[in-house]
Amino acid sequence: MKKGEDMRAAVLLLVPVMAVLAGCQRPVAEKAAVAPAAAILIEFVEREENIDPYRTRVIVTRDFMRFDDGEGSEDFVLFDRRSRLIFSVNAEDRSVMIVEPQNRPVEPPIPLQVEARNLGPMKGAPAINGVVPVHHQVVVNGEVCYDTVSVAGLMEDVVAALREFRLVLASDAMLTANTIPADVRDPCSLAMTTFAPNRELAFGFPIQEWGRNGYARTLVDYREDYEPEPGLFAIPSDYRRFTVQEIRAGGGA
Repeated sequence: MKKGEDMRAAVLLLVPVMAVLAGCQRPVAEKAAVAPAAAILIEFVEREENIDPYRTRVIVTRDFMRFDDGEGSEDFVLFDRRSRLIFSVNAEDRSVMIVEPQNRPVEPPIPLQVEARNLGPMKGAPAINGVVPVHHQVVVNGEVCYDTVSVAGLMEDVVAALREFRLVLASDAMLTANTIPADVRDPCSLAMTTFAPNRELAFGFPIQEWGRNGYARTLVDYREDYEPEPGLFAIPSDYRRFTVQEIRAGGGA
């Protein structure tokens, strides 16, 4: 277990979860699911403009990654790393929405020049597992879009899971990228969500991130020997299910 004071002092701001997404095509698990023996538990405080800070968590195993608001959450996003399906569970309307990986890459509707700036070790930040966090900026078409403070080598499987998750979201976003009106196309958004979704994850596990829109996420703790309760990765079998594609075609929610 790794939950040290150095982590709490290192103010982590991770990527946003990018909206509530999900569904069940191949059964991820039903309510009788048995949880894996161990997982990685990561806890954050997130911040947005005009919203009080709130706590969230991410739980990662070899097969799954779950995003929710903490113990007892009925609403959650579940990523099945085996099938590459994303599931968004909404308890209030008893529904599950599916995001499926797509294999129809498209060219960006506008030129995108994505680069990274290394601003060096974060001043005053304690070393984590012997590694000093490093501050980078992701720059798109000359504009700073995202700042991240990362630790190379930290929780590498979590970084891998995040990359897998974002690639699925990006593959779906590509289907509508060219339908965005020209006057509202935002290079930062197009790059970070669709055409270069994992650029900042190249530097290691992000222990601090913030963007232009006021979003920030702060790590408060993590454990590498977490034992999730049974059913944590189960999708309710009696919830209404639909895909993003069905919504676009007018036959979903």
